[in-house]
Amino acid sequence: MIIRNHIIPSLLLLLLLGSSSCGSPTGDGSAAGKDSQNKIDTIPYKITEYYQSSPYFHQRGDQYDTSYFRVSYPQSKDSQFNALILQSLAVKDRADLEQMGESFLADYDSYVEEATQPELVNAWFQDISTRVLLYTPNLLVVSKTLKEYAGGAHGNFAELFNNYDIKASKIISLNEIVAAERQQELINLGESHFRTTEGLAPNDPLSGRYFFDEGIFTLADNFAFSKTGLVFQYNPYEIKAWSEGVTRIEIPYKELKDLLTDQGRKIVAEIENTYR
Repeated sequence: MIIRNHIIPSLLLLLLLGSSSCGSPTGDGSAAGKDSQNKIDTIPYKITEYYQSSPYFHQRGDQYDTSYFRVSYPQSKDSQFNALILQSLAVKDRADLEQMGESFLADYDSYVEEATQPELVNAWFQDISTRVLLYTPNLLVVSKTLKEYAGGAHGNFAELFNNYDIKASKIISLNEIVAAERQQELINLGESHFRTTEGLAPNDPLSGRYFFDEGIFTLADNFAFSKTGLVFQYNPYEIKAWSEGVTRIEIPYKELKDLLTDQGRKIVAEIENTYR
């Protein structure tokens, strides 16, 4: 049964919404991480949450469910930090987040209102979470996780990384870290780690179970600096079936030493100095 939220008992509505008020701080932390041993000045931040819900609620027995849009992201007193976090969300300001939520829920409300079999309608959700993975004087690494259900057999999931050059306020590309003429060597290293992670022998084919074109290994475009190496992550459906989930490989910095550009070496040295 689908009903409008004004007839839900007020206590239940408070329980549903009370923990997700728009823009309320839900946590705190430091953009440099707790194990940085004070090697750099840290940026304290609060986790800000933006939440919207549909006016339509689903009743199944004594249980209620509703569609919602939620974004959580760190914010601090540092304007450049805040701007890069919003950039990672592909928005300019909070108003853009509100518009994203309104658009998502408007699609759902239209779906409900036009449904010919409302008993088969399920609640939708879109949940976006942004967190800081690394922070040094010149580098900010951000993870954005998207969880979404908008009908169908299952929802969607993806985790995307952005590596920011703080001073230039731009994303660092892989070509800036490893020169174009050394990229094949990087791919070879990545394939070696991939095969180890997957339990494959050097000559086992990468066709069939995997979605690599013509069975030829390629690195994920989605990568991040970690404390110990470069991480490459394939999200569901990229190289495997949905049921296989996420595939992640990490190439240690010590194996990349001879492949890095001057900029790459500077970034790695700063990470190791910060998180040593």
